[in-house]
Amino acid sequence: PACNRARPPIPPPPPPTIPQGLHTYYVATTGSDTNSGTLTAPFLTVQRAQTAAVAGDIIYIRGGNYVMQESQIVKNDNTYDYLTYLDKSGNSSARIQYLAYPGEKPVFDCSNVKPAGRRITAFFVKGSYITLKGITVTGVQVTITTHTQSECFRNEGSYNIYEGLTMHDNKANGFYLTRGGNNLILNCDAYNNWDDV
Repeated sequence: PACNRARPPIPPPPPPTIPQGLHTYYVATTGSDTNSGTLTAPFLTVQRAQTAAVAGDIIYIRGGNYVMQESQIVKNDNTYDYLTYLDKSGNSSARIQYLAYPGEKPVFDCSNVKPAGRRITAFFVKGSYITLKGITVTGVQVTITTHTQSECFRNEGSYNIYEGLTMHDNKANGFYLTRGGNNLILNCDAYNNWDDV
C-alpha cells in the first residue's frame, strides 16, 4: 500500500552563497601574512588584509581563536598601542568590508598583549566607509596605572558600520566613538568589561 512506501531522502541544503567584492581576501588562524590572501592561502592578520584591500573589497575572517601577541602591535602613540589600525577608506559606492565568514565566529584574544605602562586598542578605525561585522574581541589589557583606559573598537572615521560585534571580559571599553559622523552601530554586545589596575 501507498502508506508503506519509503520517502525519498531530503537533499542537503545548498552551500551558502558568499558575496564577492571587487577583490575578495581571506584571513584565517592557519594563514600567513606572506600568503596571497586566497581561500586556500589566507592571510593571518586583518592588518595584512588591509594592506592588500582597496575600495570595494571584502575581507572574510574565518572562524577560530586569533591569539594576539605583542609582536603584532602595528602602531603606537603617546600611551596607546594598536593591534589593528584600519586607516584605508572605501567610498560611498564601494566600502571596504571586514566580515566574519558566514556561519563562523572569529575571536580575537588579546590576553597576551600587555606591554608595561600602556593602553591597548584592538581595532582602531581611522578610515571611512568601512564595515566590520561578526567579530568578537576578548582579553584586552591595560597596564598604565593612571587613566586606565583601553578599547576593543575605537572609531575616528565616518560612514562606518559596526554590526554584530561582541566585546567581553576585557580591561577595556567595548566601543569608543571619538570622532567622525554618520556611523552605524548595530546589534553589538559589550559585557564583563572592567579593569582592576
